[in-house]
Amino acid sequence: MLSRLTFAALLCVLPLLSQTAEVATKEAPVTFKSTSNLVPVTVVVRDHKGHAVGTLGRDDFQLFDNGKPQVISKFTLETLSKYSDAASAQKEQVKNKSADGDALKAATSDGIPDRFLAYLFDDLHLTPAELKYTRDAARRQIDSSDHLLDRVAIYTTSGRNMTDFTGDRQKLDSALDALGTGQASASKEMQQRVCPPVTYYMGDLIYNDNNAAALALELAEATACAHGVTGRILTVMVQNAARDAFVLGDRETQWALDALRVVIGKMASMPGQRSVVLVSPGFLVLSDRLPQESALIERAIRANIVIGALDARGLYTSIPGGDASERGNPDPTFIMQERTYKSAETLAVSDIMDELASGTGGKFYKGLNDMDEGIALTAAMPEYVYVLGFTPQDLKLDGRFHNLKVSLNGIKGMDLQVRKGYYAAKYSTDPKEQVKQQLEEAFFSQDEIHDLPAVLQTQYFKQADGDVKLSAVAMIDAKKLAFHKEGDRNRNDLTVETGLFDNDGNFVTGVEKVVTLRLLDETLEKRLASGIGVKSSFTVHPGRYVVRMVVRDSEGQSMSAQSSLVEVP
Repeated sequence: MLSRLTFAALLCVLPLLSQTAEVATKEAPVTFKSTSNLVPVTVVVRDHKGHAVGTLGRDDFQLFDNGKPQVISKFTLETLSKYSDAASAQKEQVKNKSADGDALKAATSDGIPDRFLAYLFDDLHLTPAELKYTRDAARRQIDSSDHLLDRVAIYTTSGRNMTDFTGDRQKLDSALDALGTGQASASKEMQQRVCPPVTYYMGDLIYNDNNAAALALELAEATACAHGVTGRILTVMVQNAARDAFVLGDRETQWALDALRVVIGKMASMPGQRSVVLVSPGFLVLSDRLPQESALIERAIRANIVIGALDARGLYTSIPGGDASERGNPDPTFIMQERTYKSAETLAVSDIMDELASGTGGKFYKGLNDMDEGIALTAAMPEYVYVLGFTPQDLKLDGRFHNLKVSLNGIKGMDLQVRKGYYAAKYSTDPKEQVKQQLEEAFFSQDEIHDLPAVLQTQYFKQADGDVKLSAVAMIDAKKLAFHKEGDRNRNDLTVETGLFDNDGNFVTGVEKVVTLRLLDETLEKRLASGIGVKSSFTVHPGRYVVRMVVRDSEGQSMSAQSSLVEVP
């Protein structure tokens, strides 16, 4: 992430070398943090045939926060069909494959990767069988792609055996082969050795909620494995098992949420279309961690990341009394009570996947055994996604959950996929942080913005020691900037972000400069005809790079964002 870098750059302000009192520069590390009161809400609208609809406008929507109508202050239609259209065109135009059988060669392309897909395998919870079927389906999906500019990554919730974004299918194939469920298998084996074997769901009910019915059920289970143990000792045994199950389950849930956060953060630095496929049997997210889940959804929305979720259990059935590997109480009454809790747990653990998908415009595939279809549907992106933004009226910063509802004005027969809600912040917002968020979103995007008069210029040269120096200069027409007059000075502050992405779209390095302008009238009129040049230099290796530049001024609050492809021999 840009916020983790130490920045250093050379600023050249031309022709103001002697006007130190009028022009100053400041270097500061950038820490992006989303603190805006603006709540983003993704909406996918589909017709009766299931096709995404992209012809609606702001006035066609109504938005409600806890039942109260809200003013839609931001409205964006994201068109995500570029990838599929480009892929279709390439299939027709490109005939010959490369010698090693890799992706088809692109007939017409600027060489910049335009789609990034991350598979996040929940190896903390997947069984070996679930992993095998979903891993093989992902492999077939990757191998069937003929789009040269695809970049795919393999991530895991345990943090093991991961491969960053690449177009090398051999690397991806090896990464898939290396996936395992050692952590999940060890956790389940440890759970089965405990008497009674308590799940995270049941552990929470007993340890945190003091649920008498759940405790009674586990006491009945304990009589089948703790032979001869009765009374208070048996109760303590069950309570200890419930505590241990809760601690283990809570830790694994936090690991899984952390993995999602890291993947979303990584994806935010990718240009073009970005999607994540969460492959998991589901995991329980308790109420104290729901704000984290909501923050993940909001971060993904702001970064235009679509999350699809595949329930790896397929057509799931609960075996009364457990399968052959599980101990259990054979009493019919016990079996019926246990089935009730297991059914509730089955639904609860899938909530996270449903909410991630519905909140970001992705698909949630569940209850079916066709993993090839599931992988394909969850990896696909909707053709159109609406992003509605609103600032809640009379919002109390109390951390409470707010239900969201979106409807259409006078339009029938449409199905809406909408984010279910959000959590209010527990702190006040800071306008400076909102500016950082705006800069981050522009920097990690491919969109061109020309609201501010600036031009990106690049060049490279080899040094005596053999290193290659790549320079990027933001040339800004100062006469067209908006200035605030303070006495005899014309005031404005320019923030310039410049960075490099490699050929796989991975962020390499970047710099930030803040240029403080306090210009006399004479300087503004006569001496800035050639503009202001902010120069950033990078030492690079041979290869292809995308240079990204974002400029923002404080007075006009205008921005310029541009990219340039540079190939260093």
